[in-house]
Amino acid sequence: MDIAFDIAENLTPPARAALWQELEARAEPMFFLSWDWIGSWIETAKISPAILIGRHQGRVVLLAALMPRARRSPTGLTIHGLHLNATGDPAFDIITVEYNGFMVERGLEGRFDAAAIKYLTSGITVAGQRRDELHMKTACAPIDQAIVDSGATFTDVQSKPSYRIDLNAVRESGKAYLDTLSANTRQQIRRSMRLYEKRGALVATRATTVDQANIWLDELGVLHQIYWVARGEAGGFANPYFVAFQRQLLRTCLARGTVELFRVSAGEQAIGYVFNFIYRGQVYAYLTGILYEDDGKLKPGLVNHVLAIEAHLAEGAAIYDFMAGDNRYKSNLGAPGPDMFYFVAQRPTLALRLENTLRQAKHRFDAWRGTLMAGFGRG
Repeated sequence: MDIAFDIAENLTPPARAALWQELEARAEPMFFLSWDWIGSWIETAKISPAILIGRHQGRVVLLAALMPRARRSPTGLTIHGLHLNATGDPAFDIITVEYNGFMVERGLEGRFDAAAIKYLTSGITVAGQRRDELHMKTACAPIDQAIVDSGATFTDVQSKPSYRIDLNAVRESGKAYLDTLSANTRQQIRRSMRLYEKRGALVATRATTVDQANIWLDELGVLHQIYWVARGEAGGFANPYFVAFQRQLLRTCLARGTVELFRVSAGEQAIGYVFNFIYRGQVYAYLTGILYEDDGKLKPGLVNHVLAIEAHLAEGAAIYDFMAGDNRYKSNLGAPGPDMFYFVAQRPTLALRLENTLRQAKHRFDAWRGTLMAGFGRG
């Protein structure tokens, strides 16, 4: 099936929004390829990404946002690349796009991915510079096969599992959600709920206005920071862009119902906040702030999500998605979903071939050293 590509570098903001939203209405993207996410990202980051446009029989059937960025290779050479639906700057990519890829017209999913990757790694010029690699963060299979089919070389930089709950399957089982969990997890959650209910009613309340949501976001941020700083991390709310992006999502999407913010309370006390995306039947658990206490019998993280899950189970959502990350609460509450990968697809230039040779040599040396040290350890 033929497709023609071009790169639009100078679209006006209204033209870019109209182009994206028109195809979105004919596609089945995940939330992270919706205009709610892409538009909020562009607005908050104050960027103007180039737009990859794929046309089949004169009709736009594929789109992606591309940000040019250069990096210094271990060989000392500068490598110019493109980042798919991300900036390539960790300070901005802290918002973490997931289910990354190309937005494609409904019914044509997967048919043009290889062609798009081949085009983007063919030495095209973006922002006045030839581009030799394409970074695809947190993408799912079968994008790896699409890279192979494109003829590009690629590196799997990172992989993470994901977890989710099939809410339709829970309904069809005729069981309460908690009854689908392991006996140990179920017991911990029910005991924790009983302890919280001694303080008062245990309820999850959604923010109904942007002003209310912003107040709760501040409170979520305090709890979020306490957790991460105690573990030696900066925490997302230390980054002003991260906070501004959440506020942009609330301002843009709360009234449309594609984002929600729960406040979970036991009596008058908030025990946590859950910030989710909701898009075409799927709920994406994006951000939490949890009140952790000294009593190990309290499981606030589990309880917060369970109340949100039960709300969406009652309201008809199909999937509650914990997304990427090997966190224990995700595996306790959900089942494995698709693995997420960070792939870099590359042109076989001399500089990149040399870099890959050096990387492979280092991996072999590290493996040899590990084997050698293990031998010494056996005495």
